[in-house]
Amino acid sequence: MNTTNIAALLILTLLLGGVVVFYKDTIPPKLKRGLATAAAVMLLISFVLTAYTLFSMGS
Repeated sequence: MNTTNIAALLILTLLLGGVVVFYKDTIPPKLKRGLATAAAVMLLISFVLTAYTLFSMGS
């Protein structure tokens, strides 16, 4: 399995989470809620894909 796309998704997820955390005072509340939700969903997807890659590595 090609892990380049998963690595890119993981990096982008962490960057988005960092932007939301570091600029939490300047982002409007409605936009902040959407960005936080998107970051949480992306983090969940990244975790699932990483776990799947690690479990399927042995076969």
